[in-house]
Order: sequence, then structure tokens, then C-alpha cells
Amino acid sequence: MSNLLIVDDEPNVLNALRRLCQNSAILPALPDPSVTTFTSPLAALKHVADHKVDLVISDYRMPDMDGAVFLTRVKELRPDAARIILSACTDMDGIIRAINHAGIFRFVSKPWSDHDLKASIIDVLAHRNLLLENRRLADEVRSQRGVISRQQLELERLEMESPGITQVRWSEDGGVLLQD
Repeated sequence: MSNLLIVDDEPNVLNALRRLCQNSAILPALPDPSVTTFTSPLAALKHVADHKVDLVISDYRMPDMDGAVFLTRVKELRPDAARIILSACTDMDGIIRAINHAGIFRFVSKPWSDHDLKASIIDVLAHRNLLLENRRLADEVRSQRGVISRQQLELERLEMESPGITQVRWSEDGGVLLQD
């Protein structure tokens, strides 16, 4: 199952994207997608902080923050989440910023072709899975060679599941300091 998060300030676009992702009759079919949608990038960021997300699809132009800034923050919270940006605008500077800073995997223009968008989603998820598998295999090799400890591997696994869990700040009396 793939956890997809879609963010667009237009509810009609969100509904169309959700239906497209969940409709297996429109080929290529996505294998068992779990789709969560938000009209607010701020609410979506709160969700990303607390939930595993495999792929985030975001509109570029939104009132609270643009898609490049949103996807950059997603990358900080969930570096392993793949990112796609949708846009009808031709703001090439903004799109280039999204590619460079947010590390987006794909740019899709509006209006999109249903087949092409679904194929892009499948390609991006497959690419993400390959990156994760390559990292896992590289860590395994480093562990076997004694370069990385089993403890470090476990810390990286925990950090991937729950970002920030390994970076706890302690007070002088042994209490946990929370960020605002």
C-alpha cells in the first residue's frame, strides 16, 4: 500500500485527483493507494509530521504558501517521501526553485493527462522504493564491513519512521525539552 498525500487549494481538483488515484479502471492502476487530501498546506504539514507518507503531490500556487516552500518543508520532515508538483502557471523560476530546493521528483502541468499522471506516480514511487532499497543494502554492507554499527542502523531506522525521535533535547534535571 502506498500512502499518498495530495494538497491543492481547490477542492474540485483534490476530488478529481483522489478519484483518479483510487480508480483502478483508469490504467495504469495504482496498487492499493491510501489517499489523504488537504486544501491547506499548513494542515498538510501537521499531518506529514505525524504520519508516514510515501508520495506528496502539491499544487504550486496556493494562498498560504506556494508548493515549492511546502514541498521543501515536507522534505525536511520526511526526506524519504517522494514529491510531485502540479502547476498551470509558467513561473519557471519558482518551478526551478521547487526542483532544486524541494527535491521534487516530477513536474506535471495542469491540465494533466490521467494516464500520464498515474504513470508518473507509479514511476516516482518505484524510483523512491529503489532509493530506499539501495540505502538499506549499502547500510547492510557497511555494517558487515564494520563501518556502521548495528546501533547506528537502528537509530537511522527509528529516525526514518519517526523523524526527530533521535534528536531529543534534555534539560539539566533530566527532563525532555519540547520545541514550540
